[in-house]
Amino acid sequence: MVSERGEEEKHPFHVLAVDDSNIDRMLLERLLTFSSYQVTCVESGDKALEYLGLVDIHQQNECERSSPLSSPSSTQLSCESLSSKSEVSKVNLIMTDYSMPGISGYDLLKRIKDSSWKDVPVVVMSSENVPSRINMCLEGGAEEFLLKPVKLSDVEKIHSNLISSTNYSPCEENAIAEIEKSNNAKREGSEIDKNCSNGNKRKATVGTSLDLSDRRPRVQELPVS
Repeated sequence: MVSERGEEEKHPFHVLAVDDSNIDRMLLERLLTFSSYQVTCVESGDKALEYLGLVDIHQQNECERSSPLSSPSSTQLSCESLSSKSEVSKVNLIMTDYSMPGISGYDLLKRIKDSSWKDVPVVVMSSENVPSRINMCLEGGAEEFLLKPVKLSDVEKIHSNLISSTNYSPCEENAIAEIEKSNNAKREGSEIDKNCSNGNKRKATVGTSLDLSDRRPRVQELPVS
C-alpha cells in the first residue's frame, strides 16, 4: 500500500477536477492521468468546497456549539472529515466547469480566492464561448479559461505555465522532469507506431507490385529466318 507521502512524491501535481457532467469528468480525468497527474474528481461546487475544507459559517458554528462529551452527530463527523481532508490534501491545481447547479464555477473561484487556497491556480472551463463570462473569470483570478471539450494540448499548456510561474523544491523538480520525460516518450512512441504502420503499408504495396510483375507471362523471341 502506497503512503500519502509516497503518492505526493510520485505525483507532484494534484488536480481537483469539478464538473457536474459525468462524461466531462471522465474525459478530464483521462487527459490528466495520461499527463501523469494525480486527479480527484467531484461532481459539484459544494463537494469541492467540502474537499478543500471551506465549510460554511453555519456549519462552523454548529461544530463549535457541539459538545465533545456528547455522542458525535452527523454534523460533527462532517466537520471532522472536512478538517482532516484540508490538512492532508495538497492540491496544486483546480479545474472547474462554469455552469453547474448550485455553486457555479465563478462562485467557486471567488470562494477559493477569498480563502487559504487563494494561491492555488484555478482554471475555469465552459462549452459556451461568452466573452463577458471569460473576462469576468479572468478578472476574478482564474489562471485560464478553456473551451470544452478540453484537449491534451490544453493540459500541456497549463502544465508549462505552472512550471514557469511556480518555484519547486529540487525533489519536486526531479519528479516534474520525470513526468515530462514520460509524456515525451508517450508522444514519441505514438509517432513511431504511426511511422511503422505507414512503413508496413509501403512495404506491402511494393511487395504486391513485385509479385504482380513476376507473374506476367514472358514473351519468347522467335528466330528470324
